[in-house]
Amino acid sequence: MRLFEAWLAPVFANESVHAAAEEAGHASHDVGLEWFLMLVSIAIAVAGIFVARVFYHIKPEIPESLGAKFPRGHKVLLNKWYLDEIYDFLFVNGLGKGGGRVLGAFDRNVIDGAVNGAGWITRFSAVVSMWWDTWIIDGAVRLSSFLVKVASYPVRILQTGQVQSYALFIVVGAIVFFGYYMVGR
Repeated sequence: MRLFEAWLAPVFANESVHAAAEEAGHASHDVGLEWFLMLVSIAIAVAGIFVARVFYHIKPEIPESLGAKFPRGHKVLLNKWYLDEIYDFLFVNGLGKGGGRVLGAFDRNVIDGAVNGAGWITRFSAVVSMWWDTWIIDGAVRLSSFLVKVASYPVRILQTGQVQSYALFIVVGAIVFFGYYMVGR
């Protein structure tokens, strides 16, 4: 890690980083080298422009004679290093067509399979949930309401809501109560 930090030291303006790089034995950042490399790259670009002007405007016979002397090199440069052909082979005809078939099969089998599987799981869980709700939850509610209804039947006979019926039950109950104590003694 120390070597990587020292290598990146010229990028940072912090003096402590520069001091650490010098301490590690690495050369300090040289601004003169940067200017030199910038000037060299500009000179190469200007030279290229100048050579192209000479070849194609001033003396157009030079490229033809060079092409005749170096036919293979001329053909490579004329075909732009065959980069278009390489690109077509690798990406357009390779990955685009052959890879397209592979990607299409991947989409059909893996992606669509995952989507269809998720749909199937959702439908299946909905069926199970509906069955559980219908037979277990609603069944428990219906069973408990039925048991309450059955258990309340005798009470419903006695509870009519009429005061005269309640008075009659009180009188009959008192007679039964006193009769039990009278007979039982």
